[in-house]
Amino acid sequence: MDRRHLLSVAVCLLGLSTISLAQPSERFSTSPPKITKQSPSYFVVLPKQPVSIECEASGTPAPGYYWKKDGAVLSMTGLYSMDGGNLVVRRPSELTNGIYRCFANNTYGTAMSEKIEFVIAFADGFKDSESTTFTFDEGQLATIPCNQKESVPAPSVFWTDDANPGNKIPLDNRVSIDPDFNLRFSNIRVSDTGNYQCNVKNDKLRVQLLSPIKEIVVRSVENVEGRPATLVYTPPASVEAFRTEKLRLKCIAEGFPTPTITWNKEGETLPEDRTSYESYGQELVISDVVQTDVGSYKCTAENGAGTPTSFTTTVTVQSTPYWQNKPEDTNVVINDRGVLDCEAEGIPVPRVTWLVNGVPSTDIAPNPRRTITEGVGGGRVEIRDAITEDSAVFMCVATNEHGEIFASGFLNVESRPAEMTDAPKRNEITIEGKGFELTCAGQGSPKPVITWTFQNNPISDTDPKYSIVEDGNTASTTSTLTVSGVSIADGGDYKCVIENGFGSVMATSTVTVRRGTTIIVGPGDEVFVEEGLEVVIECEVDHDETLEPTVTWYRDTGAGQEQLDLSLPGGRFRRARTGSDSLKVLNTVVEDTGTYECRAVTSEDEASASTQLVVQTAPSAPSAPIVTQRSDVSDTMVALSWTSGGDGNARITEYIISFETNFDDLGWQVIDTVSAPSTQASLDLSPWVTYHFRVVAVNDIGQSPPSPLSESYSTNPAALTEAPENVKLDATDPGKMRVTWPEVHPYDQNGPEFKYIIKWREPGDQAWMGNEEIIEYEVTEYEIDVGEMYKELEVQVLYSNSLGPGPASDWSGFTGEGTPTQAPQNVEVNAEDSSTVVITWDEVPDSTVNGQLQSFLVYYSMIEVQAQGQSPAECFPNTDCRVQNLTPFQSYEFQVAVRNGQHVGPKSTPVTVKMPQGESGPVYELTAFPLSDRIVVKWGKPASPNGVITGYHLNISSYDNNNRLGNQTVVPISDAETTTYEVNPAEPDTNYYIVVHAVNGYGLGKFDTVEPKTRPAGAPVKPIVAESQIAPGKKYINVTFVQKDDGPAANQFYVQYKEANKEDAELKTTPPLDLLKGSMITVPDLQPGTEYLVTVVAANDDGETIGDEQTTKTIGGATQAASPIFVQGWFIVVLIVIVALLCILLVLCILKSQRGGKYNVSDKEQQRKGDIESTPLKDEGGFEEFEPRKDNPDGELPRGSQGSLRDSEPGSSDTDSLKEYADGELGKFNEEGSFIGQYGDKKQRPTEDTDQSGAAYSTFV
Repeated sequence: MDRRHLLSVAVCLLGLSTISLAQPSERFSTSPPKITKQSPSYFVVLPKQPVSIECEASGTPAPGYYWKKDGAVLSMTGLYSMDGGNLVVRRPSELTNGIYRCFANNTYGTAMSEKIEFVIAFADGFKDSESTTFTFDEGQLATIPCNQKESVPAPSVFWTDDANPGNKIPLDNRVSIDPDFNLRFSNIRVSDTGNYQCNVKNDKLRVQLLSPIKEIVVRSVENVEGRPATLVYTPPASVEAFRTEKLRLKCIAEGFPTPTITWNKEGETLPEDRTSYESYGQELVISDVVQTDVGSYKCTAENGAGTPTSFTTTVTVQSTPYWQNKPEDTNVVINDRGVLDCEAEGIPVPRVTWLVNGVPSTDIAPNPRRTITEGVGGGRVEIRDAITEDSAVFMCVATNEHGEIFASGFLNVESRPAEMTDAPKRNEITIEGKGFELTCAGQGSPKPVITWTFQNNPISDTDPKYSIVEDGNTASTTSTLTVSGVSIADGGDYKCVIENGFGSVMATSTVTVRRGTTIIVGPGDEVFVEEGLEVVIECEVDHDETLEPTVTWYRDTGAGQEQLDLSLPGGRFRRARTGSDSLKVLNTVVEDTGTYECRAVTSEDEASASTQLVVQTAPSAPSAPIVTQRSDVSDTMVALSWTSGGDGNARITEYIISFETNFDDLGWQVIDTVSAPSTQASLDLSPWVTYHFRVVAVNDIGQSPPSPLSESYSTNPAALTEAPENVKLDATDPGKMRVTWPEVHPYDQNGPEFKYIIKWREPGDQAWMGNEEIIEYEVTEYEIDVGEMYKELEVQVLYSNSLGPGPASDWSGFTGEGTPTQAPQNVEVNAEDSSTVVITWDEVPDSTVNGQLQSFLVYYSMIEVQAQGQSPAECFPNTDCRVQNLTPFQSYEFQVAVRNGQHVGPKSTPVTVKMPQGESGPVYELTAFPLSDRIVVKWGKPASPNGVITGYHLNISSYDNNNRLGNQTVVPISDAETTTYEVNPAEPDTNYYIVVHAVNGYGLGKFDTVEPKTRPAGAPVKPIVAESQIAPGKKYINVTFVQKDDGPAANQFYVQYKEANKEDAELKTTPPLDLLKGSMITVPDLQPGTEYLVTVVAANDDGETIGDEQTTKTIGGATQAASPIFVQGWFIVVLIVIVALLCILLVLCILKSQRGGKYNVSDKEQQRKGDIESTPLKDEGGFEEFEPRKDNPDGELPRGSQGSLRDSEPGSSDTDSLKEYADGELGKFNEEGSFIGQYGDKKQRPTEDTDQSGAAYSTFV
């Protein structure tokens, strides 16, 4: 066969296999029988009427049926016949009573129904046939027997009498029916006389039987004696309750009066949710019994006529069997394993046995593949290596002493390839955001498994996007895939795969997802607006480009939803913007409050969003308040009540209660604020006032209009109950005292004829020296004059009205004092230390104080300073008098004066004292300038020397990166004028710690520190010369050296130069300049208008480094053809003006430089404290600060000025070194002097002397 033929055969075989896979299997499924319907287990029927006992079963092939009665197979003749699976009983009688079971069988097993007890209904009537008379004395216990016979089904029993024929007699705790249906009276009454009958009603037979008449005759008793309660019916001493059923316990008592029955559980509380009481408390009912209901239950009867009586019954909980796990129908494939489990519970725990095809497991032939387990609580059937013949119906039977239960499950052994019975739609279209369902169904044996894929990727129902729900039976299954919240990415091919161990089939559905219509900017939950304003409710719609939405607005303000017309001319509802779907509401009113919905509708879907628009306004006015008196004792205690108006759609937060009175000057006054929702208040009013009240409601928008006024309410006068407070007694002139008190407005006077009463007397006196009455309530002070200075008085102030004076307010004070007449004598002042003095004087006679001695005032001032303005020190009697914080080494003048409570006496004779020397302040502006091998330290004299400075003390040490100090060097300087020190040599690239003290007669002063770091060792880094560092003049060039911030530092530099355009030009060199003395070299004697090559050479002890060559040109050149500018008139005028201005400037500078002693040093120090740290080091003049000033060759500072304070002011400069080159371009540079400021590490310590006045004159020593 050639290759083409082989290919054709292969294609045909493949097609056939595909067709067979897609076609349903022609093999029918098989299964053992299963009972699907049967009559109830207790089946009561009417006699002689044909009845059918139901039985239906499923199974493949269809099962056949047969019945057993009392264990014997029924013959279908005579009384019985079959109708399908149902058993027809043609003429039920007592002969047909019994236990029936239905059996359904086919090739694969036999199923058996549960037991059905078949009973004929009957009612036998009563045991007695004659009427009976029962005679009782009034108040006795009476029991009337029913004497009913048996009835099936259980009848309903009740009693009737001839007073109300046909109606049940009313029952209560006196008249009751016991569980044996006897009628009981706990104490019979004469009114109970009559004819009674017991009624037995059989609903199945539809008959009601009446007992013979029970006549009750009650003899009247004149006085019925009380009889204690006695229990005449109780439950057994031990009662079994059954799980999930109801527990009923009943007690009936007799006695007079009628007893009441109560129930309780000993040691526990009764379960409230399951406990109820019937028969007027006689019967305790506990529903849905659980194990915890075991225990002792006690009923107690009492009627107040004696000791209560009780009875206790013990309850145990039992249970008929119930299922924990029933066997389930199981399909297995050949050679597979099948298991049926059965578990049951009960009290006691039931025993589980198995029936196989209706036959006890002990009576069937053994099967090596089958294992049956039976026992207490559970059992199992297990089949291994199953074959078709192992198919059977297994019934699990659970039995205990209270009953038995049955449950069946079959084990079906079959094999069938998976096949598809329902495929998903080939094409599905949905909208983004929605969901779709795909359903796929199949069958096979074993039961097939359905899986889903999307774009060939498995789908798991653990993904929240997907939900897979399966349904079916033992042989078929249906799987529904639900995809929720779909997006565009969810479009594609979804495949359903159905498979079991014998085959698989597949179907594909293509899903197209269109973008859904959504509201991407919604209106939100609530929108609030104040009435009268406009509001915009946002709505922005997003939709698929193929779908055009129509956006409509609806609202519901309470009368139903209505559509809004946004195109109505002049309407209040319109679109917020052109092309916008948002809604704008103009001139909102409260009636606009409601639900607003934005709805976008397309041909495929719709979207909507809604919000609650709340238009808010101020509340409506409350009703007029009603005033009622709260107390009969006092008419000032009232209650106010009102009714709220509308809240304006904003919750009312409070009510403001105000009042007006007959006193016009008070106007409206707020008396109380009440938090909503309360609409009442309790008020305490003032006597002798007429009131009107009003109420204002408040919400977040504002206040309501005031309510209408209440009716007027007047209070009666009352006695004053409060003593005056805040009374002040002030001593005024000698011998006088002013009494002041708060004004009492008429509102608070409690009645007419109001006045103030002021009384005074000496302490200890019974009689008052004075008594003053003031009737003008605006007058609130009175001056008492007793003519005696510093006289103690007792003062009493009272309020009084027409009902008499109120309680008194008692106070005491002194009259005015005079001025002390004598200054302290023999004042002595002794220095205790450099800043403290002790002052003493003779005792001052009391007669000269003219009042109460309070203290002594010490006046002191520095002698050298005028108008210091210090406050005097204050010393108190019987204590040492010290004045502290004085400036050391200064002369002070002291005076002492006496002070009483009001006046200060004359000062004593001045006493002068000179303070000893004290600790000096820190040196001024301590600064360090480090190079690679040396450090220059500079400072100024202390601003607060506090004595005569005799020298300085330096402590110099290095430290490493861990802050560990190395060797220390102590340098004493005995010359007070030496304020620099050079550390030479110094270690390169090393941190130093330098401490400097000033020294005076006291010793070492306060220290200051500086921490410089030297530059690394080695030849200097290559100098960089920028254009700004070279400044040519007419016959010179200024070259400024700028030290780099890192690397080895230069100690000096020099300049090499020659003419640029002469080949044989000589290379010249300037003398080197020490960089500690300056940073600019002037190259002299050059030709005007000539180009020069300039090179800067940096040097130190380790070598030299040559910088790059620079070209520059001096100023000047060829003679101009025009007239020289200096001969033109306008130039001469300008030159004269410039010279005049320079002269004025020079005079001002000279005057400023001579201001040294004309300002307060401490003021200057205070000014410097804030900015001294930020002041840059002076860049000009090298280290000229170390040199004596030209106007002070001895190096002394001018008196009254600080060390180099003037020279260090920002913006100052010294241009002496440029004077001879004034015709150059000097404005280009500002670094004529030393570059030391580039490396300076200076620290300024503020003066620590706390006495400003002392510090201010610390330089005048």
